[in-house]
Amino acid sequence: MARRIEEGRPGEAKAVLNPSEPNPLLRFEYDRGSNYEMDTRITLAMAALVPEDELINSDHRMFQIVHLVNEYVWCSMHNELGRVAGALDHDDFGLAARLMARTNSLAELPVQCVRILMDHLPQASFLRMRDHLPANTSGLDSPGGRNLRRVCRAVWKSFEAAMQRGGVTSKDLIEEFAREGGEAPAAWLSGLSTVQTGLHALDCKLMEWNQLHLRLVRQHLGGHPAARTEQAPAAADGPTSLRGEPVNELERLSERSVFPLLWKSVDDAYRQATPDRTPQI
Repeated sequence: MARRIEEGRPGEAKAVLNPSEPNPLLRFEYDRGSNYEMDTRITLAMAALVPEDELINSDHRMFQIVHLVNEYVWCSMHNELGRVAGALDHDDFGLAARLMARTNSLAELPVQCVRILMDHLPQASFLRMRDHLPANTSGLDSPGGRNLRRVCRAVWKSFEAAMQRGGVTSKDLIEEFAREGGEAPAAWLSGLSTVQTGLHALDCKLMEWNQLHLRLVRQHLGGHPAARTEQAPAAADGPTSLRGEPVNELERLSERSVFPLLWKSVDDAYRQATPDRTPQI
């Protein structure tokens, strides 16, 4: 825990993140009792950070904060998607579409978090940190990721129910989103079509995160297919996760979809548009 600073005048910091730092200009002080700190709960958030004297190395701070930011954003996305489901249940498709747009903007941040680690976390530094992490410290246990997948199932159920109430199919919504003119449809149809496009964009963004995460793991632990040979397709001493599982298991997860039936509708639309196309071998 960060050391408490001696009681001072009102408005002075009561906690410091790096108490052994002798230069006052380099000390990170917080918990001044300001309304900002109280309203944002920033003091509680800062208390979650590893004190500087306990950091494994100079990259540990970035490593922890990037993960915390990722989890906070997923929590925010979970909240917005819960509102999407509620809006769909009340046939408020305009609101659902706006909330989907907000969710997809938030989804850019976790992707950027992975890119930061890819660009700025050296392999040797990560391996030194990994030696200090407890066994079974798996990202598969992320509360943000687990809850995000669950709320997406709820959103899909609400979306399917809305389509059934309107008597439309996913293909109808695909066609509506590409409409270039003609008779204006009912407002709800346009709104629901925009929601479907937003669901598709969200799934793509979540898969992008998974695929970048796979690249990050290969960058720091190995396991890239290029290293496999006919003699050693899966080396016995290949890289493993902290759960002791081969990292190539992440290849399966990299294409995980939260809206699998949405992808089926894409395939169906393609087949219907090209009924005479000769299958390519």
